[in-house]
Amino acid sequence: MGRNRAIALLIGVAVCVPLLLLHQQGFFRQLSDWLAAHYAGLIKPAEAGLKPLPWLEYGYYTVLAFSGAWVCLELDRTSRKVGFLLGAVFLTVTLSPLLALSGVLFEPFSGCLAVVVAGLLAMVVSGTEKWRMQQRLRPYFVGRLSQAEYEKLVRSKADVEGLTGRREITVLICRLINHAELAGEMEPAELERFSSSFLKVVAEFLVGKGGYLEACNVHRVRVLFGYPVTDPAHAATAAEVALELRQRIVNLTREMEARWHKVPRIGVALQTGEVTCGLFGFSQFEFFTAVGDAIGFADRLCPVNAVYGSQVLLGSATRDAAEASVEVRPMEMVFAPRLTPVTEVYELLALDGGLSEAEAKSRDAFWEGVVRLRKGAFAEAMESFEKARIEGRDDAPLEYFYQRAEEGAKAAEDQKDSGGSTRHVRMLLPS
Repeated sequence: MGRNRAIALLIGVAVCVPLLLLHQQGFFRQLSDWLAAHYAGLIKPAEAGLKPLPWLEYGYYTVLAFSGAWVCLELDRTSRKVGFLLGAVFLTVTLSPLLALSGVLFEPFSGCLAVVVAGLLAMVVSGTEKWRMQQRLRPYFVGRLSQAEYEKLVRSKADVEGLTGRREITVLICRLINHAELAGEMEPAELERFSSSFLKVVAEFLVGKGGYLEACNVHRVRVLFGYPVTDPAHAATAAEVALELRQRIVNLTREMEARWHKVPRIGVALQTGEVTCGLFGFSQFEFFTAVGDAIGFADRLCPVNAVYGSQVLLGSATRDAAEASVEVRPMEMVFAPRLTPVTEVYELLALDGGLSEAEAKSRDAFWEGVVRLRKGAFAEAMESFEKARIEGRDDAPLEYFYQRAEEGAKAAEDQKDSGGSTRHVRMLLPS
């Protein structure tokens, strides 16, 4: 249940219970008798006279109490709240003579009292500084932050100005890598449902895990950790969420393949860095976002999962920030023009201590193989990669690097070369 609904419910109960007791004590009976006598002089009653309907009065003031509290909590301006209360009172007072014409005695006093008291209580609650802050930030974060994270943000007393500036964050991007290919194979309506299914599952999962949904468009979901809610361990948090997402992607891929008979290629990338955060845009297009090299690097790195056959890649900055919390293995040296100099990227394997003995030995042998490959020791690299194999388990990145070592050995033999340095740097381009 949402916070506003819960508070409206409490206010409604707090108003309705005393009113019910007043009804039981006969507080409104004299008012009803006075009203009946007044109507008798103005309106020709039916032969049976005006018939009171207590259940109608109870139900009416109950509805007014809850709706009055809800509306006054939701509206942002005091003038609108007062206008609503005056309108509700006017309609309630008008309803009484209209029902009298039909032979029904309806006293409007309890209804007016219910809506006014409930509305005033809601206005008192919504007049606090915390509530005003919550209402101001709410349009920007509804659906983009989980309720728990939103409550943390409100408790931090951060305003719009406080959310603007330079901040270190970790960005996580999940992308449908083969979206362009699928667009040429599927009907438009089918592709729409296919992509929407991917976006919905991934976005809801990541928001539920504490990420800020900064972008969600066509084939990509981008979330931020460490903004707008400060988290000193944002890199470790993002890595842990990425590992959980990896398993969710496996299940999602099977579900989508079974339904649409198309195989989605989904990749995840993480990068940590200092970015500029703030409220960008205008009018209804305003939203909180982050701008910086880390965002662009992660966006370019994500499609490289299709090259290695990996699922989760991370930049060296994320690896350094979360080194004590994760198990990784190296991939290649990469270069992103105008973003970063030559740097190393890694595949995320598990949380710290999450590898079995066999998996740890495989990781070490793989690491050794990558180092040897970069030195041009192709035969030794192939030996290390062979040691890294785990029987009965497919390992696409291992096959990729083994093939590179094999091709390097063949090229060296063709050139009558015993080896030498072979520094391979992959260029990351916008996609």
